[in-house]
Amino acid sequence: MFTLATIFSSEIGLDTRDPLQVLVVLLAGILLQVYGSRLLVDGGSGLARRLGIHPMVIGSTVVAFGVSMPAFFISLWAANKGQGDLAAGTAVGGVLVNLGVVLGISALARPLRFRPQLFQGDIPVMVAGAALAAFLMRNSWLGRFEGCLLIACLIGYTIFLWFSAEVEADARVIREIEKDLPPAGPSKRVEIAQAAGGVILLIAGARFLVKAAVSGAEMIHLSEPALALAFIPLVASAPKLLALFMALLRKEKDLAGGIIIGGCIFNCLGVLGFAAFYRPILAPTIGQFDLGIMLLATLAVLPMMKADEKRRRAIGLALLVGYGLYLTQLLGRVSPGNLFQNL
Repeated sequence: MFTLATIFSSEIGLDTRDPLQVLVVLLAGILLQVYGSRLLVDGGSGLARRLGIHPMVIGSTVVAFGVSMPAFFISLWAANKGQGDLAAGTAVGGVLVNLGVVLGISALARPLRFRPQLFQGDIPVMVAGAALAAFLMRNSWLGRFEGCLLIACLIGYTIFLWFSAEVEADARVIREIEKDLPPAGPSKRVEIAQAAGGVILLIAGARFLVKAAVSGAEMIHLSEPALALAFIPLVASAPKLLALFMALLRKEKDLAGGIIIGGCIFNCLGVLGFAAFYRPILAPTIGQFDLGIMLLATLAVLPMMKADEKRRRAIGLALLVGYGLYLTQLLGRVSPGNLFQNL
């Protein structure tokens, strides 16, 4: 029988059970994720500019996917260790955090800004990606074939963005997107070094973050569903949460919503797809209820396409409250007293 004893092992968690040491390692993992993601986005965006890639494609792929890279490397690391619940939970929980927390707070705090043309294609793709991921994971299993299918869909989405960007004629929108992109580096070598350094920091950060999170969960008797679907996705979303906090601190007039949607698409298709392709995922903790909540959250964003500012705030509040209710259910799903009795 699958128990938490397999996940809270010396191979996955830290050797120490000192709360201070665990906290230090956890903070180190979060910082590595934040700075690694920033370096990767800066370097990747600069290289994409030099290659003449359209700003819309850069914003929807390099930037949106780049800020979700912490979840990508965490999921790969967990899959490599045979921890399917952590691998799948990071992706599914990441979608819920993106929509319930990041998008919810963004819609409440400031007017959201969406691309008028591409955004109308992004949200249906996000809903379709979530529906496909939920269907493929309906039996808590994701094999290499399913992983390849998700990756193929991600490639198809990227090609769609490429051709859609060519028909965007609104120069004002393009200028706004270019302002959101990181500045170009001083040279191509610097940008390559930034991208490579970002990947290295993300790999190291994923290892430290998961190990510390698992050990911390054991010490505070946090249930496995809460760990896989809430705690790790929340800390993996540190780059997006930090960017949101800085934007609110600077009192920016509006916040880009397309990056959040692009991150959800990457979680559903890229994070799950590459993790399953690397090693098939068995995730008994991720049930149909969790997948249904993920799909419901994506459907709740559909009205934002044509909603005014007041309605978007109402939808944002609904997403935030809904995530709070889901988190409450998640924390109480399994009795902590029964979780660690076999450890």
